[in-house]
Amino acid sequence: MELNQLLNAIQYHPWIFVVVSLATFGAIKAYVRRWRQWVDVPVMGPSGVFSSYSGALRFLKHGDKVLEEAYMRYRKRGIFKVADLARWIVVIISPELLEDLKRAQDDHLSFSEGVAEFVQVDWTLGPNVHKNDYHVPFLTAMYPEIHDEICSAISDQITPQGEEWISINAIGFVSQVVARANNRTFVGLPLCRDPEFLELNLRYTMDVVIGAEICRPFPVILKGIVARLFTPVAAATKKATKKLQPLIRSRYSLLRTHGKDYEDKPLDFLSFLMDEAVGIEKDPEELSRRILVMNFAANSTTSMSFTHVLFFIAGMPEYVAPLREEVEGVIAAEGWTRTALSKCHKLDSFIKETMRLRGAGKLSTLRMAVKDFTFSDGTFIPKGTIIQGLASGRHEDPEIYGESAAEFDGFRFDNLRNAGDVTKHQAVSVGLDYLAFGLGKPACPGRFFAVLVMKTMLAHILLHYDVKNTSDKIPLPSYMNASCIPDSSANVMFRKRQ
Repeated sequence: MELNQLLNAIQYHPWIFVVVSLATFGAIKAYVRRWRQWVDVPVMGPSGVFSSYSGALRFLKHGDKVLEEAYMRYRKRGIFKVADLARWIVVIISPELLEDLKRAQDDHLSFSEGVAEFVQVDWTLGPNVHKNDYHVPFLTAMYPEIHDEICSAISDQITPQGEEWISINAIGFVSQVVARANNRTFVGLPLCRDPEFLELNLRYTMDVVIGAEICRPFPVILKGIVARLFTPVAAATKKATKKLQPLIRSRYSLLRTHGKDYEDKPLDFLSFLMDEAVGIEKDPEELSRRILVMNFAANSTTSMSFTHVLFFIAGMPEYVAPLREEVEGVIAAEGWTRTALSKCHKLDSFIKETMRLRGAGKLSTLRMAVKDFTFSDGTFIPKGTIIQGLASGRHEDPEIYGESAAEFDGFRFDNLRNAGDVTKHQAVSVGLDYLAFGLGKPACPGRFFAVLVMKTMLAHILLHYDVKNTSDKIPLPSYMNASCIPDSSANVMFRKRQ
């Protein structure tokens, strides 16, 4: 469009002027924000005004290689920064700086503000979610329900006859089982088995991730418009809340009629929310949003992590017999209980080793500087800076895990337990040398629930099925920025245990 045509269009359609002005203002604001939070540390990739975006594109497509190169290059310096499409990310390597990050108060380096920035909470999940973060310790106590749902979900999908092998898409299978187990504790039966409800929740998780990526580069003044016009989150939220609201209204009716402690009241997260919520949080739409957020938090990372577990056990048959022996012995003595599974040290080790090499992502310990902050080495971090720890660097460091650090050793942590500190080497443990679940007080509060679900899934599969990959090679993940994504096209073969 030529300049005269644009001016004529603006004269007769003033809204074009508004859109062009906002877009220009937004581009300037995004540019200013990108460079205002400059941190004087080594740069991984180009650092120029425009060339940094080519580095950001490489990070988007090949984040694993970028971070591996950075670890080797800046390991002694202990810190570097890398550009994504929205901002610079400061990445911590050294244990001393990780210890600084661990000890920093939340009003200086905030985990919740870091999550809010990355997920674009106000424009995806909703602002009230960010303001009131419920923790529900009783979910792991619902183990009989979790176990029952996992058994049911697996048997519904794996239906071999006799000695035949059947091929199942791995991530699709795992996502369904995890979503059903999670929602058994979130909303209970029968909704947790509703195919449409499950699909809405799985779709919602992906929509939030896509929506956050779309919104992140834009300045605050444009994020709301962009979220409404160009992301699928609002439509997904509307569909899911429509599915949930009949259940919520039915429970409210029972509360009004019979009181808070009525007979046969469901013990699940929704009941907890309805009891604890105040003000606007009691609104059925807001309660529905909370259930969606729980699904977002619980489904994706657990599903991706266990898909890697499934690939490893399917590709390494030498681990099957000792794992079966351990699980059978414990279950025969104590039954299917949370305490029994805590005694399956080899099972726990296999899952932890998988997450060491193929966790949810190569970066962890997310924080945002809500005030100016200075690390112990003198590095100054201005307010608004995003900081993360390079988990994969430490997880694969020979000085920490020995010469076999880059290799899979399913019983690595069981052997370390036998040699010393028992609790330090559990899958749920966090520390400077194991960052899969974060670090310090903000470490993932849902890790106990997630690991319990994964251990139950693996134990059930081992006891009832034989499993193998469709080829001799274990499927490799892909990476989007630092996120480790299982091969979505890979199938796994199952048959009844012979």
